[in-house]
Amino acid sequence: MSLIKQTSLADQVYEVLKEKILSKEIKGGEKIQEEELARQFGVSRTPIREAIRRLSEYGLVTLNPRTHAEVNKINDREALDIAKVRIALECFAIDNIDQKILELNFPTLSRHAADCFFAFSTGKRAEAFEYDSLFHSALIKTTGNNALMDLYNRLDAKVQQLRIEQDEPDEELSMYIGQHGTLMQLLKDNKKQEAKELLKKHILHDMVQKLSDTDK
Repeated sequence: MSLIKQTSLADQVYEVLKEKILSKEIKGGEKIQEEELARQFGVSRTPIREAIRRLSEYGLVTLNPRTHAEVNKINDREALDIAKVRIALECFAIDNIDQKILELNFPTLSRHAADCFFAFSTGKRAEAFEYDSLFHSALIKTTGNNALMDLYNRLDAKVQQLRIEQDEPDEELSMYIGQHGTLMQLLKDNKKQEAKELLKKHILHDMVQKLSDTDK
């Protein structure tokens, strides 16, 4: 007999709010109004507060005691810093991939890549970001390095903020999402240097050029 997975009101509110933040429906710097959300969801403030607390622990929201909570916002330079750290970790992972673990995890990588593209193609940008995170986390796991996996998972909220800040047009984002397949093939063929070069473009997009333009 199949088990029915039950979720609490706080879980449901958390997932909805997280999706709204990742899709920029609720923007960086915007205050989260507990009373308004309670009215929208038709619930008491208790599950709203629990969901906001969890979003704060995840890193998408800042709690200001006894006043309000607001969605975290990063500027272009902070986004570039996050991208550089992410590149360093993922390039380290590529250099240290265990080919046997990669082979075992290839179906998982393929599934996350496909789910990411499907979510994006059906207009679910926030969901596509979540699958993108799963894809890159699975890539890290192919090293078999638990310390690296723990470090990368702690960075996930910052990576999500980076994706929000980049705010690529649909056509360009589609191209970057499509790079997952090319990256997997390069790793399968053990072409690590080419994989790292693609990874840098995949993560940075045109951030360095944008930053140079703003400095002029």
